[in-house]
Amino acid sequence: MSGSIEYLNVDPVVARDHFAQNFDLNQPEKAMTSYQKLMHEHTKQQFETATSSSKRRSSGRSVASLKKDDSIDSTSS
Repeated sequence: MSGSIEYLNVDPVVARDHFAQNFDLNQPEKAMTSYQKLMHEHTKQQFETATSSSKRRSSGRSVASLKKDDSIDSTSS
């Protein structure tokens, strides 16, 4: 199996050929298991990236709050 590959709008034939080059289609159970592990790791990495990004955005910074008195009532004019 090759390293990290990201598919964005890939021709299905290209994706199929890439899959066939990286997984043994003569052993479908093994190919499926390997692919599932690869996708699990990819999903886990995406989740960790999103989590760390979320923590960076929220750490140490206070979110500005809008007080009721600060807002303009659009129905009163």
